[in-house]
Amino acid sequence: MQHIKLLLIILFVSAFFYLYKLGMNPPGLFADEASTGVNIYSILKTGKDEYGKILPFGFRQMGSYTPPLYIYLSVPFVAIFGSSEFSTRILSAVCGLIIIVLVFYLLQSLKICKSKTSLFFGALFFAVTPWLVFFSRMGYEQNLAFMLFVLSVVLFVKSLKNSKLFALLIPVISITTYADFPMRFLMPLTFVIFGLAFRKEINIKNNLKFIAVGVFIAGIIQLPNLYMLQTDSFLSKKEHFYADTVSSQAKKIKYLPPTATVSLAFVREFSAQYTNYFSPRSLFFLGDPDPQRSIPEMGVLYQWAILPYLLGMYLVYKSKVKLTRKIIITLLFITPLTGALTHQPFHMQRTLAFLLPLTLTISYAIDAFVAKFGNKLSTVAFTVLFLISVMFLWRGYFILLPQLRADTWAAQFKQLAQFIRENPDKHFVIDQAKNLKPEEIAYFQLAFYLKTDPKILQSTSDPSIVRNYYNDVDFSYFREFTNIETKPIDWGESVWKDEILVGDTVSISDSEVKLHNLTQVLEVKSPNNQILLRAFQTNPVGTDRNKNSLKK
Repeated sequence: MQHIKLLLIILFVSAFFYLYKLGMNPPGLFADEASTGVNIYSILKTGKDEYGKILPFGFRQMGSYTPPLYIYLSVPFVAIFGSSEFSTRILSAVCGLIIIVLVFYLLQSLKICKSKTSLFFGALFFAVTPWLVFFSRMGYEQNLAFMLFVLSVVLFVKSLKNSKLFALLIPVISITTYADFPMRFLMPLTFVIFGLAFRKEINIKNNLKFIAVGVFIAGIIQLPNLYMLQTDSFLSKKEHFYADTVSSQAKKIKYLPPTATVSLAFVREFSAQYTNYFSPRSLFFLGDPDPQRSIPEMGVLYQWAILPYLLGMYLVYKSKVKLTRKIIITLLFITPLTGALTHQPFHMQRTLAFLLPLTLTISYAIDAFVAKFGNKLSTVAFTVLFLISVMFLWRGYFILLPQLRADTWAAQFKQLAQFIRENPDKHFVIDQAKNLKPEEIAYFQLAFYLKTDPKILQSTSDPSIVRNYYNDVDFSYFREFTNIETKPIDWGESVWKDEILVGDTVSISDSEVKLHNLTQVLEVKSPNNQILLRAFQTNPVGTDRNKNSLKK
């Protein structure tokens, strides 16, 4: 009963950080969130995605073929709360709270935290760690995948005592592959490595019946993935692998056969990426280099945890609880693999599962501290650390992030959508050049904020996309629906039409404004006074006069 009270306190604190201003911070919808929201709404209203595909196995979206589980599970939330930032993100927050319960159980059952004090603070620090708070407030699939991954670990631990649960564990592993793209590779790998590492504990011969039932159900669940495996959609993100880097490095290695040089170059790149995930510098100071996947001036873990991290690694290695030691070491080995195979040096989104073994490791050190210094002193020390931690978290996430990352989160499109809504008789051209950053893609955000009828989006989509849905992987930023066109501005055409041109200060420069006699009707700035976009009314008559005067 006392443990339940502790857990409820942790959940109450966590719910505040996960839900406070969930619909307002992050300050806008990143392209992945907006495209997810558009498709949730489309499935709810029509049973089809934005292109008109009935209940797809993977959502084409931006050519990524996102695993579908998050979108389908979010439909009830949008049905209840309506289409909004809050309803798009709430499933992630719910998953974050479930993860806390699962980790609380693991800290108990694996005998990592032997006292109520270490159990409470181990779970509490996990609940408010920047890494988990960040993804518990995101409107796409990573936190759902993490929740299912942790659930799989919990079921595995319980299956060692109750072999009937293997019939449930293996299907859950299979379902997880529909939650997040990296899980398509991480979960089968986890299944194989855990099977080999724990073959004695599993006792396959005696538990074959339950394992066979689980494998049979998991096989049925995998039929959609097996279908997609035969199409271009399954490996739609293969460009994230560093093949070009390996190739260029291999060319620098001389006096060896080509196969050997490629292998050596791959080992070098992979080992550098892999070990970077264990680097204290990456975990506690730098974090993810992408501003869309990080909190300003914070790593993914609190800096004070660097000593518990190092001490915890030692304590795990020396642990006398053989099962716990083996589980943590296996998880530490497996979970960074999906990040180490991509070209970015520290990708917190693709390695969110790595947070689980890190938490178990740090909790070992917290328990050792409590055992040495007692409950009273430990409670005072960890309470002070908790208050300092959430103070930095509040500053970084709730103050700095909306101030400094408004452009990164495409906050400008919400204000633009409102302006478009107020001017339904105007035709808008939103500049979309090639090689856009994700936060510059206007189509999804505008469709989301304007709550565009999904049938309109489907009717304006190229019909050939549905006919060749899982092989047509090329995504175009250019769309036309209602009174909106997202495309590059053609200065030889647009200025002769009565329309409103929208872009940033580069795509619509002051010289173009003056040359074509444009009238500014909207300017959107970030909280730090940076111009994010501007809208201009064309003046065909004035442009014609300018042209005639130039001729004279």
